[in-house]
Amino acid sequence: MKTFGLAAVMALMLAGSAHAGIDVSAIPVTHKQSDLPAGWNKNVAFMEIFVRSYQDSDGDGVGDFKGLTSRLDYLKSLGVTGIWLMPMMPSGDHDHGYAVADYRAVNPEYGTMADFETFVKEAHKRGIGVILDFVVNHSASTNPLFVDASSSKSSPYRDWYVFADQDPKWPGFQWGPWRKVKNGDGYYYGVFDDRMPDFNLKNPRVVQYLQDTMRFWMNKGVDGFRLDAVTMLIEDGPTAYFNNSKNPGIVAQLKATLDSYDNRYMICEVSEKPELYIDACGHAFAYGTQQVIIESAKKGVVSEAVVKQLQSPMRDAMPLALQSHDAYVGDRLINQFGVNGVDNYKVAAAISILASATPFSYYGEEIGMSNGGTYNDPGLRSPMSWDGKGPSAGFSTAKPYRDPAINFAAMNVAAEQGDKDSLLGWYTTLYNMRRAHPVLGSGDFRLLSKAGDPTLVFTRSRGDDKVLVAINLSDKAQVVTADGYAAVALPPKSATALAGTK
Repeated sequence: MKTFGLAAVMALMLAGSAHAGIDVSAIPVTHKQSDLPAGWNKNVAFMEIFVRSYQDSDGDGVGDFKGLTSRLDYLKSLGVTGIWLMPMMPSGDHDHGYAVADYRAVNPEYGTMADFETFVKEAHKRGIGVILDFVVNHSASTNPLFVDASSSKSSPYRDWYVFADQDPKWPGFQWGPWRKVKNGDGYYYGVFDDRMPDFNLKNPRVVQYLQDTMRFWMNKGVDGFRLDAVTMLIEDGPTAYFNNSKNPGIVAQLKATLDSYDNRYMICEVSEKPELYIDACGHAFAYGTQQVIIESAKKGVVSEAVVKQLQSPMRDAMPLALQSHDAYVGDRLINQFGVNGVDNYKVAAAISILASATPFSYYGEEIGMSNGGTYNDPGLRSPMSWDGKGPSAGFSTAKPYRDPAINFAAMNVAAEQGDKDSLLGWYTTLYNMRRAHPVLGSGDFRLLSKAGDPTLVFTRSRGDDKVLVAINLSDKAQVVTADGYAAVALPPKSATALAGTK
């Protein structure tokens, strides 16, 4: 592998910028200090939001930053203290955003850069941090960097991507990760789609570009990143393209960039073996745990798998999330629990939000929003259900770009606001518990339950600050006596958090 000094890298980047017609210049640190209180990143409660589907402000049927900004007071009242934005940069897919066409710009369908900057400032005024989905494995095939790279073998960006003169025809693949270059020579590697060519992350210039891009956004006040698909970063043949041993090294370089700023947060999407990335990334989703939490709630007892997860020494670095924008994580919760399973839904939410140091929820989860009629990625990304009026459920004054959730008439913010027994009322209660007891995010964890118990009981403590959490999974009333606390009576399918002295 070639190595480049910093001056040489910068010269190449600046020269390449003019060649490709896109900004790849070096970015210095200019906004190191966080706009949020110290320690925000230790006890943050995130909500994942798809800008395209959250709130349309201009009547074109597509969500935008002005619309999202108008809903910040709702998020603050709910108790959310962090927003994870799905990709919000110009995109070659014209929908989900995971094919990035320009890493240092805002999707014009969502508004202007000024609109984005206003959104971040307004979020910070409300004590809400903002992290961006950062797609580091691949770009869009329409990204000028790839257009230039694929146009000629002599392109200065040719080695920014993975090319071969002939199709390697890797065995064992149901799809061909090697794609023929259109109107050009050779084949390129695109493990997810022909519209998503993989970066060559063995090239230090590419890693430097991604690090500079992180600085670009953090200089605008962005509070961190969710790194997409880190299991796929390096490919060394058909048996070494997934969870390659070199992947954590790439992630660690990006984390070092984040750590040059204060009070920021990073989490990695790892579909399998998150423990491989904890040291490098700081956090990785505990995907797989969501299903055992859901099954425990349905069965009414604490499962062995839940106990194992909560006893893990890496527990607080592996945030819990019950659902996301990806179908592999699971369907919308109301579709999994059913309309008569709201009590079980509430129990699962209590475990996820209270037992995780930095929990994540998905927009609409707090109101029991369903899928849009299909259980697939698009079906999980319907417009937010603000009210029960068709055809847009309060999302837009026009017909939305995608059908709303099939249950929007009954399960929506307007119908549930002010109803303490609703799902929205319950999620607000859970987030308020976290607000009342910050030690839930930063304290030492002690599990007091065992597999088969009808209640999940644990404590968090730091110095003299201590809280006991008791969650009744069963459909019968329970009395909990634990760790020196007075007996706690728990109604069926309920949760409580009690302060105490260590």
